[in-house]
Amino acid sequence: MSVTRYDMPALFGPSLMPDQSRVPHAEAIIISYETTRDAAARLLPRFFEVPDAPVVSVSRIDYAGVDYLGGRGYREIVVTVSAIYQGAEGPLQASFAPVMWVTEAGALIAGREYMGYAKLLGEMGPVEAAAESRRFQCAEYGSVLLEGEASSLRPLSEESLAKVRRNAADVRTFGWKYIPGSHGEGPDADYPLVNSMRWDYQRAWSGEGRLTWHQPDRQAAPLSSRVMAALAAIPVKEYRRAFIGEGSAIIDRAATRRLVGDVAA
Repeated sequence: MSVTRYDMPALFGPSLMPDQSRVPHAEAIIISYETTRDAAARLLPRFFEVPDAPVVSVSRIDYAGVDYLGGRGYREIVVTVSAIYQGAEGPLQASFAPVMWVTEAGALIAGREYMGYAKLLGEMGPVEAAAESRRFQCAEYGSVLLEGEASSLRPLSEESLAKVRRNAADVRTFGWKYIPGSHGEGPDADYPLVNSMRWDYQRAWSGEGRLTWHQPDRQAAPLSSRVMAALAAIPVKEYRRAFIGEGSAIIDRAATRRLVGDVAA
């Protein structure tokens, strides 16, 4: 059954965000590392459990030709941590996104209002690309928040690329919709969600990944300083292989589900 969605300002008609946004070209750089269970738990709200070997990932994504932005693109950095949701039908394992940064207000509004993504505005220039490396950073008011580098890049074999494409056909990410109430009456909304994005990678590489968390003070980065202090305190046990992928993507809003007492279908 199709349901008409509304975003604020809701008085002017239904949401401008389609059920599915088909992005003709997107590039992802993913740098991941294993951390401790205690540290991972600090990045999860009460709805989720920590798996035995939690992984923190930072994904820098470039989207081109986005429909709800009139064909314009945007840049995004997504921080995720491994998580488990215990539903009535059994456990659902995915990654939870405690924070994201985007370069466009439209992408921020779409993710916060409907998908439960904690998005902030960030400043991101083009990825610095060389023959065997990629570098990126994110800033707030000119103060650098984080830097990432993937180096010693090598193309994936056809067999490895085929496996990646199968796994990326439905990437699920947990969100958390939290809207505070007024006058201390408790939140107006406080529940988990699961979201879906489908990737079709045409080319991919792997290499060595490294991240640098900066810790600007509140004056330099008023919205992100406490986020960066928390992320910088997450220990790195071991880096995983970095991943670079190019292809197309579908942001599937029709697949977004509220998780209350059951897993998503």
